[in-house]
Amino acid sequence: MKEVGIKIGDKIRKYRLLKGYSQENMATMLNISQKTYSNLENNKSNISIDILKTLAKELEVDVMELLSSDKVVVQHNNSKDNSTFQGGIILNHNAELVKQLKEQISGLKKSLLDKDEIIALLKKQIK
Repeated sequence: MKEVGIKIGDKIRKYRLLKGYSQENMATMLNISQKTYSNLENNKSNISIDILKTLAKELEVDVMELLSSDKVVVQHNNSKDNSTFQGGIILNHNAELVKQLKEQISGLKKSLLDKDEIIALLKKQIK
């Protein structure tokens, strides 16, 4: 299996660049040196919770977005046996995303049931 992922420092860099901030600007906002900030973006040092919260606030992004795993596992099986997994992509979603998707699915199921009831009522009115 091959793993493709993005580290937290890479995410921070991406959002910083989207905001048009320099490393110096970010370091000043965080009250740290530019070198220390550079080490954060280059995944050379750990990030404290306080710094992470401040980063998220300054970059206008949710902390969970910075922490979420973007790891993608790509697996391919060249076997001619069709009963085995032939290839695909498996995404490692965080728990919050899974929860949100389950809630959306639940809401959609309810909508379908409501529509079925409306259809049944309309059919009775037609008869």
